[in-house]
Amino acid sequence: MPAQQPPHPGAHDHEPEQHEDSRRILPWKVFHEVRALRTEVESLRAEREDRQGRLDKLYEVVHSLRADRTTELESAHNETARGYVALRDQIVGRCADVAAAIPDRYGRLETHVRLAAALFRTVLAEHPAAEEDWHGAAARVLGGDARLGTVTDLHHQTAELRANIAELGGVHRWNFELHLGRTPDTHLYDLWPWAEESEPLTLCVAPAYQVVGRTPHVRALVHTAIGG
Repeated sequence: MPAQQPPHPGAHDHEPEQHEDSRRILPWKVFHEVRALRTEVESLRAEREDRQGRLDKLYEVVHSLRADRTTELESAHNETARGYVALRDQIVGRCADVAAAIPDRYGRLETHVRLAAALFRTVLAEHPAAEEDWHGAAARVLGGDARLGTVTDLHHQTAELRANIAELGGVHRWNFELHLGRTPDTHLYDLWPWAEESEPLTLCVAPAYQVVGRTPHVRALVHTAIGG
């Protein structure tokens, strides 16, 4: 038998060493990749937090602008509401002057409240009234030759009030709604000077000044049945 030849030197001498080197290199490569990924994740997290912070600041600005606008509108509506109360008092006073010519007390009081209610219904209706509409509403209550007198100034004040409200925007309405037959809740209504709180509601004389969805800036002026 031919003698066996010894393995050729160098054929497999380095294989164990190469495997050992691979085993040493692989963990270091994985470690570097993990470290690189961790760095990238930290960078992304920092970028996300930065963007979230900027977004939160923008939300704060928007909220502040909305709050400022709400405060501004609230202040404007409060001012306009005061103008309405002043105008309301003037119209009620004018009606009292007209009714003063009626000799009997019951007729005088009834005419006063009915005339005021007719005027408010006319001049604060959905569509603006002309000056002659004031006199038409008064004639339907007073009849005969009774006169309302000049209303030019009141008419101009009413037109200016309506224009100011329109400029504010939002959904405003003159609220004439009334719970007829119920005794008045004085938290919801202002009572007519001679109205009795213990009697049922009969008439909305002047409407509430109200922005829809909000409590009225000015409560409705109401009348009740005359007690016996």
